[in-house]
Amino acid sequence: MRVIAGSARGKKLYALEGRDIRPTLDRVKESVFNMIALNLPGASVLDLFCGSGALGIEALSRGAHHADFVDSRKESLAVTDKNLKMTRLDKNASLILSDSIAFLKTTGQKFDVIFIDPPYESDLYEKSLQIIAERNILKPEGQIIVECDKLNTPAFDFCGFSIYRDKTYGRVKILIMKE
Repeated sequence: MRVIAGSARGKKLYALEGRDIRPTLDRVKESVFNMIALNLPGASVLDLFCGSGALGIEALSRGAHHADFVDSRKESLAVTDKNLKMTRLDKNASLILSDSIAFLKTTGQKFDVIFIDPPYESDLYEKSLQIIAERNILKPEGQIIVECDKLNTPAFDFCGFSIYRDKTYGRVKILIMKE
């Protein structure tokens, strides 16, 4: 796992270990960021269920102004912090130890780009999108990037968001949504 482009290009990122960990593959990450590249310079980014922070770090490396990294596991935030410091992007980041749903219910911020990549077998996709819509957390012209399993794509209500890009890479399905 590495940073694909931008100021931290080529830096190898530390990864979490465990059976339930599935970092976004470099080829998937590269494709996603090619699709959203024009929206990144100066953007505020939310990396929900951040894991190692690879998605938010890629966004910062490509010119995002600030990224909030949210995860309920201390180990995830420790690895994200290590990756941010190693890439020298830590000054543009906030680490938030919180359940992602609780964070969405209480944040007063709005974001240009939101990454949603929870455990595949969860109901957190629909819950996240519902709260983002209800609380108007996505800025106008913002994008939500959802990563899920193509064999078990959640049957969720899109809560007023529409899918404008839908790509499959092996077992990974990427949905890029906006209002």
